[in-house]
Order: sequence, then C-alpha cells, then structure tokens
Amino acid sequence: MNDNSIDKTQAVSETPDVTQVVSNSAMESTQMVVSVTCPVCGANSPGGEIYCSDCGFLLSGTPVEVEVSLPAESVPKLVDPSSGREFTLKSGVNTVGRQDTDVLLSHPTVSRRHAQITVEEGRCVVEDVGSTNGTVVNGRQIGQGQSVELSDGDEVIFGSVRLLFEYPSAAVEETAEKGEVDLVQEPSEPEESAAEPEDVGEAQEVESEPALIPVAKLVAQTGEIYLVREGENRIGRRPDNDIVLTDPYVSGHHAVINAVDGAISITDVGSTNGTSVAGEKLIPNEPRVLEIGDEIVLGQMVLTLKSAEDE
Repeated sequence: MNDNSIDKTQAVSETPDVTQVVSNSAMESTQMVVSVTCPVCGANSPGGEIYCSDCGFLLSGTPVEVEVSLPAESVPKLVDPSSGREFTLKSGVNTVGRQDTDVLLSHPTVSRRHAQITVEEGRCVVEDVGSTNGTVVNGRQIGQGQSVELSDGDEVIFGSVRLLFEYPSAAVEETAEKGEVDLVQEPSEPEESAAEPEDVGEAQEVESEPALIPVAKLVAQTGEIYLVREGENRIGRRPDNDIVLTDPYVSGHHAVINAVDGAISITDVGSTNGTSVAGEKLIPNEPRVLEIGDEIVLGQMVLTLKSAEDE
C-alpha cells in the first residue's frame, strides 16, 4: 500500500483515525501506548500518529500565532455548536480542510483542501475549492469554484462537519441599515393586531418547531438503548456525535444513520474497524438500507435495530 494513502479523503478504507487496531493476541494483555501531547489543544494522541486526533494539527509542526487585524468585537468566526469550539477568521483568505489549513477539521469527510473563506471589507465569502464531499450553506450545496456570501447565523457544512458562522458586527450593521429604512416607511396600525388576538396565537403555533420524536432505537447486548431520530444520526466515540459509543474499537466518527420518511439507512464514514449489517461488512461511504431486527456491529459493539414502540 502506498504511504500517501493517509492523505486521501474517505475514498479508501484506511483513513487517519484515533481508533487503535489491535490484534487478537494483544486484546488479552494490557496495552501500553506512548502518547504524544498536541501543542495546540493539549489532547493526547497515540504514539506514531501524524496528526492530532482532536484538532488535526501536524504533531511534528510548531504552532504559530496569527494576528487578527480586525477589532476583537468584530472578528468573524466559525463555531461548532456541539462542542463550542471556535475558529477565528483573519482578514484575507482562510483555508479550510483536513491538513495544514487555517480552519483545521480532522474529519474523514473533509478534504485536505476543502474550501476557503475570504474576509474583506466587512464581507465574508466562502468558496468550495474542489472538495470530495462538497460544501453546503443553509441547506444549499455550492458547486466547485462557486462562492457564497455569509451572514451572521448561517449554517455551513464541510463534508459532514456542521459549523455556524458568527459575525456580530455585520449583524449590527445590517440591523442599523434596516432601521434607517423603517424610519421612511409609514407606521403600522397596532389597533388591527390588538383587535384579533386569536390570529396572533395561531401564528405562534405555526412558528414553533415540532420536537424530533424517535423513529427507532438501537439496543446493545448489554441493555443500553440509543434512540434514532428523524434525519441524520451521527455515531462514534467522540462527544460531538448524536449517538456516543464508548467502545475503544469504535472510531471517533464511525457511521451515520439516516431516517427519512420511514426509511432508515446506515453509512460507514471510513471507520478503522468497520461496520457490519446482518454479517455483511459495509463498503465505506455506501449507504445500506436497514430493517427492523437487523443486527449491526460497529467495531466490536453489537446493536439491534428495533421499533421505537418495542418494549
């Protein structure tokens, strides 16, 4: 196998991951692993790892402080809503990817050079630079070489990594501009709204979002139950997953279960020790339809898919 297979984005079965692959003989003895401390985030990675298992920093490199030219209160940033981690964006071009980039995302669905965000004259523009799994802004995928201007609160997804764009300064400026326009407009008539309170109540009911109810559940042999909800359910060992499994043979980001309109499928996202359904090992990045009663093996953890109503 070529040594450069570590640089490929989820197109091969062996992707960089923090999960240890251990032989059967080693399983019976205590494992002693020399760890390396990341100089950026302080996380410990197993000896021999090239990149930090948490932040993706090149462990042999030296961190460099980047001076941000914008005032602190007006600095744009990307925020991981699940962990709270922030990526501050500097003036000019900010590269996004899995290796040697300004915004470093150590997820197998993110390409080495995935996208770039340009900050210039109060505007922030994101552009996909030819990634494997694409870039999505507010639910709309942008094509290679296409750029989209970002606004405060926008959702940006690189591969399968979901981040929120925050730029409070830009939001204040936009609000101020709207306020100036409102001064020119004719005043509204509050009497009509007050005369029909029933309509206001109905509007509030329409605006409220329904809670995501479970559509199925995964039951472990040891009795643990993990709920599967409508939409995307990320599975792995890291805390930013929707379903967190503590088995050391489960990768940090192992698989994704999608539940849409009654249909449920699972996709292995390039895990180290693989995913099997009904005894058949899945090909990475190829979804497999699930049926109630299917036995799913992630690493060495055995789960059974059951209906949400089953006792």
